[in-house]
Amino acid sequence: MIAPDKVDELHRLGWDPAWDAARAAADPEGAWQPVRIAAEHRGAYHALGPGGVAWVEVTGRAFHAAGDKRALPTVGDWVVVERWGDAVAGAGAAVVRAVLPRRSFLVRRAAGEATAPQPLAANVDTGIVMTSANADLSVARIDRYVSLLRDGGIAPVLVISKIDLIDDPAPLIAELRTLVDRVMAISVVTGAGLDDLRALGDGGATCVLLGSSGVGKSSLLNAIAGTEQLTRGIRGDARGRHTTTRRELFVSEAGGLWIDTPGMRELGQWIEDEDDGELAFDDIAALAQRCKFRDCRHRDEPGCAVRGAVAAGRLASFHKLSEERRAGATRQSLTQKLAESRKARTKKPAPPAED
Repeated sequence: MIAPDKVDELHRLGWDPAWDAARAAADPEGAWQPVRIAAEHRGAYHALGPGGVAWVEVTGRAFHAAGDKRALPTVGDWVVVERWGDAVAGAGAAVVRAVLPRRSFLVRRAAGEATAPQPLAANVDTGIVMTSANADLSVARIDRYVSLLRDGGIAPVLVISKIDLIDDPAPLIAELRTLVDRVMAISVVTGAGLDDLRALGDGGATCVLLGSSGVGKSSLLNAIAGTEQLTRGIRGDARGRHTTTRRELFVSEAGGLWIDTPGMRELGQWIEDEDDGELAFDDIAALAQRCKFRDCRHRDEPGCAVRGAVAAGRLASFHKLSEERRAGATRQSLTQKLAESRKARTKKPAPPAED
């Protein structure tokens, strides 16, 4: 059992009774302390738990046995650790003994790689995809974010920031509602829409902020969660500057938990197998059943049921994902062939048979 005074502290971090069963399965003796990962620092982590914030780490054996990064803690994860009290007191780091099963998991394909997944956040309730009302707005890029969230089991909300820069946000809202039902317009300068956005964190919900550099994620976090994130203005060409350098979980005094993320220059979906890619584009898959030709690519074929029914930006995202999948399969095949070729060249000849 968790001590009553510690339950309140964990509840503020998003703990609820359903986590008790997961904790009991991972730690039947109740010897370890559940805490939540707040930030990652190249193999070590800051975690939040009873008493405050402290360092936690994964043992070298567990790190090397992980296989890929999805088996390691990521921001938003609940983990059970040993020696938490010592870590809070500043006497070394607590040791992660288990990662509790995730309720949702945001993963992308690692930048510059074809086959490596990169975890972004775990146990998120709402994904806030931000775009600003200036030249940053790209429907195709927003749809990529939305697809990542849907793949991870996270409800998407689109937020148009800096609406004080335009006269009427209604046309933008209408355009973005072709991608997702819930769209909000805000201004950190005037305060418009902030109360509604802040309410997304009610009840201890966890929200992740996604979007390009310069759309105002850190400024928004400062306004709704009382943080003191460094912010910088956009450049003269209306493109954003990188300010946030890592993913980090913040607890708002007003309620809710908020994960800030850096702007991502590459936004590739992680596809485990052929079926996973269809989950984010299930609407296109359903429409494709009515196409005249079974092998319709939804480009210029006659009798296509998709082109006229799906927003152009979303269809462009679908085509890009299909191209990435084909290119990734080609690179993986070439990599495998090269590995087999190297293995064949270095293989030692069998010793001669004895008479």
